[in-house]
Amino acid sequence: MPPIDPAVLRRHTAALPGKFPDAVAVAALVRRLLDEYADRTHRASPVVTTSAPANEYKAPAPVVRAITNALRPLLKSDPAAARQTADTVWAGGSREERRIAADWLGQVALAAPAAALALIERWAPQVESADTADALAELALGPLMRAEPTRYLEIARRWVVGPARWVRRLGAAALTPLVNDRQWDNVPAALAVLRPLMGEGDGEVRRTAAQVLEKLGPKSPPEVSRFLREQAVRANANTQWIIRNALAGLPEADQAEIIRLLRSY
Repeated sequence: MPPIDPAVLRRHTAALPGKFPDAVAVAALVRRLLDEYADRTHRASPVVTTSAPANEYKAPAPVVRAITNALRPLLKSDPAAARQTADTVWAGGSREERRIAADWLGQVALAAPAAALALIERWAPQVESADTADALAELALGPLMRAEPTRYLEIARRWVVGPARWVRRLGAAALTPLVNDRQWDNVPAALAVLRPLMGEGDGEVRRTAAQVLEKLGPKSPPEVSRFLREQAVRANANTQWIIRNALAGLPEADQAEIIRLLRSY
């Protein structure tokens, strides 16, 4: 990986706008840039991990940001071409390409919500890591979720009961744009999405469910506390793990009561 010279990086990424709206040309340049800045000093561990896919360039975050930002100003001028470009970049398959694609789709998602959702639904079964699930949930789906929470929460509810672990992870992560929105407070709707995951056996999905629950706590302590108390009576180790890791979002008195319930079962 060459040292990152900001001036050189800007010069390299400045060629991207000239390729748009040729999706194939944009995707080829994205891949070339990622390959040029790839970190080849770290080799993949022989032990397969759950969240670090082999299909990544390990390009530094500033490089991925520079590539992403280079095309942003043009995307809204041609949303259809932007979607095609995002789809072509996504097809490259690396974690970095998929993050860039998710960002670019999110930039034009509100221009044609149905078309954006169709692309997200097609990409969802291809998600291969926690990083990609988060990017798709927050960057691509996020604008749609914030604009019409009721509609897109129904889609998240469908995802969380699916057989594919990364799609379930995506369904849980789909709540992140809402829990980070100070104005949004429909906590019961979020809890309805999380309910099927409370006995989740996959560690990645479980962690996301706990993180979302922790962030929901301050939005409505009584509702989240009641939900966790209801779940605490289940003699399920996965449920108990999620509850224990979600407690920090609640007042200390509620935490103490829920811990007492957990110890009773």
